[in-house]
Amino acid sequence: MSDFSVRFWGTRGSMPVSGEHFRTFGGNTICIEVAIGEQTFIVDCGSGAVELGRALLAGGRRSAWLLLTHVHLDHVIGLTGFAPLFSPDFTLGIRAPRRTDISVHQSLRLLFQEPLSPIGFASLPVRLDAVSFEAGLNITLDDTVIRTVTLRHGVATCGYRFDHGDRAFVILTDHEHMGDAPDPDLVRFCRDADLIAYDAMWCADSDYPAHRDWGHSTWQAGLALMRAAGARRLACLHHAPTADDAVLRDREARLQLLAPESFFARDGDVSSL
Repeated sequence: MSDFSVRFWGTRGSMPVSGEHFRTFGGNTICIEVAIGEQTFIVDCGSGAVELGRALLAGGRRSAWLLLTHVHLDHVIGLTGFAPLFSPDFTLGIRAPRRTDISVHQSLRLLFQEPLSPIGFASLPVRLDAVSFEAGLNITLDDTVIRTVTLRHGVATCGYRFDHGDRAFVILTDHEHMGDAPDPDLVRFCRDADLIAYDAMWCADSDYPAHRDWGHSTWQAGLALMRAAGARRLACLHHAPTADDAVLRDREARLQLLAPESFFARDGDVSSL
């Protein structure tokens, strides 16, 4: 296994889905594990985090960093079933972009209280360190410097860039592009990345026009960004809950005619950088 790898535990947007028409690409909401050497970083804690949490404990892990792109429900719902939270031997550091209306602690307390949950946030046995930061600034976790960028999606949403040696992984979800040309700030942020995981919830020539200003983008906009940044591959994700395997296979085929190494991410995919 590479000393720098990415595993997609959840690739769906908005809400989890299941059934025979969603078996290929999966139905769990966003959760991505980034392994750099001995360090484990988790980007978002959607429903895919339930399986990840069990795997971390089974593999003997006792610590991890959780980086939230934002605190919308589909990106944190997996916390309620994330096994490490219920282990007194586990240390979880949480980082999230700062909001002016509510702290990250207050956001998580809302998730873990009646009438939404029978287990209070303060009752969780995990050793927890939750801190917010200003989106757009670098954050340093252990010996890894992670770059962040503000995204266009509601309040306080950010993307992350992980650099290790001469390799780079960028995740940009949730985000809506503006106009026909890629945002120059995002082009600089993604420059020469090996892999960009990009919000491709919609398709430019089908469902995007009806969902403009919803805060999500298209695979075509992701491809344009990848090319402008000189990046190597695009992983499309945040699949709409209405987009079944047939829809996503068709979109992936169209993408790969233009960029053969790019793909629509599936739950369980692993990319070594």
